[in-house]
Amino acid sequence: MFKKLTAPTLKELFVQELEGLILSGELAIGQKLPSERELAQKMQISRSVVNDGLAEMARRGFLEISPRQGTVVADFHRNGTLDILVSIMSYNGGQLPREEIRSILEIRGVMMAFALESAIPRMTQEQIDELAAQSEAFARAKSAEEASQLIYEFDHMLSGFSNNTLLPLFFCSFKTPIKELWRRYVTRNGVSILKHRNDQLLECIARKDVVCAKRVIADSIAETISGRTEIYS
Repeated sequence: MFKKLTAPTLKELFVQELEGLILSGELAIGQKLPSERELAQKMQISRSVVNDGLAEMARRGFLEISPRQGTVVADFHRNGTLDILVSIMSYNGGQLPREEIRSILEIRGVMMAFALESAIPRMTQEQIDELAAQSEAFARAKSAEEASQLIYEFDHMLSGFSNNTLLPLFFCSFKTPIKELWRRYVTRNGVSILKHRNDQLLECIARKDVVCAKRVIADSIAETISGRTEIYS
């Protein structure tokens, strides 16, 4: 029940501080950072901590490090990893800005369309029954957090039935932000709307009707992006 509590390391604190400065716009894209020596002196930490922290932020896509030109803030929306989405959520108290929500929904639409095109023609009755059981479990969820986990698992299960080895990995890489959107969706709208969508989707899948299934997902995502189904803060 109770987990061990651990304090952040100096490297983690350093990374959090720089992330906050970048995400707030205080450090602008293209802006050059002070040298490692200067950062270590100003923040009263060792150069090794600064070096490790800068390397971590460069790996995520927040920074560009050049041996001759120094370190500059990168265009992280274009060149960053998915870790940046988690950082944006952390900076915003677990929330995502409207533009990130819209972008995630658009990407999810593309992935779901591909999953349905690939999975439905080869899906067995046993696999359809697994999806139906997952949908029923979602309808009985006791909390928005539990519901978000179960509906994510529904989508991830569907992607696995596509027989594309990379598609489940792509779904998994978006797990944290997607679960946050589902949690927010259920909190604002309840489970009934989403359960109805799942029932429609399962009916299309049972008939092996790819066009119908893609339309259900596309309409649902379009309603959410437009704001007709409440999800934005």
